[in-house]
Amino acid sequence: MILLGNVKFSDLELDSSLEEKLNNIYAQKSDEFLPTLVYIFTLARWFGIPSYGGKFALCGAIVTFALVASLEAGAIWKLVRLLAGIATNVTDGRGFVARLSGTIFYGNALLSFLLSWKLITSWKKVSIHWSRAETSGGLYFPPDDNIRKRVICVTWFVAVCACVEHMMSMMSATGFDIPPGEYFHRYILSSHGFLLQPHEYTVWVAVPVFITSKLATIFWNFQDLIIILISMGLTSRYHRLNLYVNYLVKLEKRDAGIKKFGTELYIQMQTWRRLREAYVRQASLVRVVDKKLGTLVLLSNLNNFYFICLQLFLGLNKTQSGLVNRMYYFYSMAWLLFRACNVVLAAAEVNDHSRRALPLLYGCPRSSYNIEIKRLKHQLTYDSVALSGMGLFKLHRQLLLEVAAAILKYELVMLQYDG
Repeated sequence: MILLGNVKFSDLELDSSLEEKLNNIYAQKSDEFLPTLVYIFTLARWFGIPSYGGKFALCGAIVTFALVASLEAGAIWKLVRLLAGIATNVTDGRGFVARLSGTIFYGNALLSFLLSWKLITSWKKVSIHWSRAETSGGLYFPPDDNIRKRVICVTWFVAVCACVEHMMSMMSATGFDIPPGEYFHRYILSSHGFLLQPHEYTVWVAVPVFITSKLATIFWNFQDLIIILISMGLTSRYHRLNLYVNYLVKLEKRDAGIKKFGTELYIQMQTWRRLREAYVRQASLVRVVDKKLGTLVLLSNLNNFYFICLQLFLGLNKTQSGLVNRMYYFYSMAWLLFRACNVVLAAAEVNDHSRRALPLLYGCPRSSYNIEIKRLKHQLTYDSVALSGMGLFKLHRQLLLEVAAAILKYELVMLQYDG
């Protein structure tokens, strides 16, 4: 017996009224993933992404772009001065690694802001394609009743963990033995030593830098959250398709000794044909999403890869002094690894679930085997469906091992040259 939503498929019979029963049961129910995702995208206008906002949100986006672009330009200028030999003070967070990391951090923030804005703006058209894949074809699948709760829980989890990590970074940058009046001054010079020297510090510069650094951190976490949530939605749809295959195979096994003629044989063929076409529409939907999401996937993985390597390198070469600094380093490293791994694993679930129905099809009884089942098996076997980074790499589980091996090689080379 298979339970989908609130309906037990074992209570239904494979007869001429099967489609009518499914239509009556599910016609009034719709999946809540798309409205929930749109709600989250709407909230994004509060930190500069105006796709679901008005003119005020657009003005805020322009100001956000100007702030992030200004800091990125300043970070690039400081890095160029260092490489050209113009800069003289290269200590206390103003060396090459610090300036390169600052440039990459704000470069990622700028690209993430623009790509997220572009993706959310185009999501209105993607939603139409998604809705058609859900509703067309004549087969009505029970909605995922828990998808809204899972999306909200993941969003809150990422938001809370990111806030904790950032607050710990602020405490690590300043310590506790500091007068309240000097906190802002010490924090800006400590966290943005690659950008500002003590004689360049003014409140009029520090305040925009402080605000922009928070926005950059939000964009970094938000780009990973977008990939995870969209992957969850695609995986949920594949999961429901696979459950439907499992249900049909069980019915075929139950009726294996009964020969079908005329109308019954026609209904059986049509049911399998419509199910196969549902997989075709789902694969098409994944490719549409991949075209819109690919640049963000590439940016996210490259940025996470760099900062994981950087954190490991700094941790292996520097002794963290103080309890707060040690706690921040381990928590920050754990959060970065956890988030990067979940981006890959969530997206890899799409590829994994796209083939999960194959073992079920191989268990279909020989007496019920037909041309549509054969076509579906061929389709699932040879049609590679996966999210990718602009087609340069596909996100699957093996990618984690490949990335881990690359990080290990990088760290060994850096340690060898650093020694």
